[in-house]
Amino acid sequence: MLASLQTYLDESIDKDRRIFAIGGFIGRADEWRELLLDWIDRIHPSKLPNPITAFHMTDCETGGGEFRDELGWSRDSRKELIIDLLEIICRYNVALFGMGVSIKEYETLDHVDPNKRFRLGNSQYHFLLQSVIRDLVKEMDDGSFGGYERVAFFFDRNSPHEFWANHLHKRMQQDDDPRSRRIGPLIFDSKAQMRLLQVGDIGAYESMKAIRNIRYAEGRSRKSFQRLLETNHVWKISAFNEAGLQQMVEEKKQHLLEIGKKWQRVK
Repeated sequence: MLASLQTYLDESIDKDRRIFAIGGFIGRADEWRELLLDWIDRIHPSKLPNPITAFHMTDCETGGGEFRDELGWSRDSRKELIIDLLEIICRYNVALFGMGVSIKEYETLDHVDPNKRFRLGNSQYHFLLQSVIRDLVKEMDDGSFGGYERVAFFFDRNSPHEFWANHLHKRMQQDDDPRSRRIGPLIFDSKAQMRLLQVGDIGAYESMKAIRNIRYAEGRSRKSFQRLLETNHVWKISAFNEAGLQQMVEEKKQHLLEIGKKWQRVK
C-alpha cells in the first residue's frame, strides 16, 4: 500500500481571481475503492445526456466545457449530476480538507530574498501545497491516527508546477520535524485516468467557495457545502489573512538571514 490514507486534491480560483485554494478529500484506501465504483457507475455514458472525459465542477455548475447545452446538457441535468455525486461522497468516510489565500494579498507580499525572486514559496501554488501538506500531517498527529499511518497525496497533473512541487515534497519528507514521517508519496495524474481526482476537483471548488463566502461576507449558503457539513464530511477549511502572511514573511527573512550568517562564519 502507498499509505493507509489517501487524499485527492486540486486547485481552484474564483471567477474574479480573488481567492486561490487547494482542497480535496482524505480517506482510507478501502473507502476510496468502494467510492470509486459508485462514481464510475454514475458518470457512465449511458447515464449522462452526453459522455464526458472527466467531471469538472466548474464546468458542470456553469454549463461550460463538456457540459454545454448544445451537447445535450441542461441546467437540470447538471444539477442532478452534482447532487448525485455529492451523495456518493457523503456515503463514505472521506472528509473535505482545504486551504486558501487572497491572490492580491499574496502578490503584494515583500520578497523574502535579497534578489527578489521569491515571496512565500516559489508561487502561491507551492506556498499552499506546502501549507496543506504540513497542516494535514499536523492534524493527523494531533488526532486519533496511529503513529505509523501515512498519507499519500494525489494531484491533478499541472506541468508548470510539478518540478518544484516534487522538489518541495522531497524536502518536506526529509525534514527533521517528526511529523514528516506521515508524508507519503506525491503523485500527479490526469482526472480522466485517475477518476478519484474528480472527487478532489469538487473538494477544491467547495473549499474555494467556502473561503470566498466567508472572506468577503457574501452571506451565501451553498447547498452542496451545507450537505457536506450536515453529514460530517468537512474536516477543516482555513485561509491565511494578511497579518498572518506578513508575519510569515518576516520569519522567513529572519531565517534566511541566520542561514547567511552561518555560512559567513563557516567561510
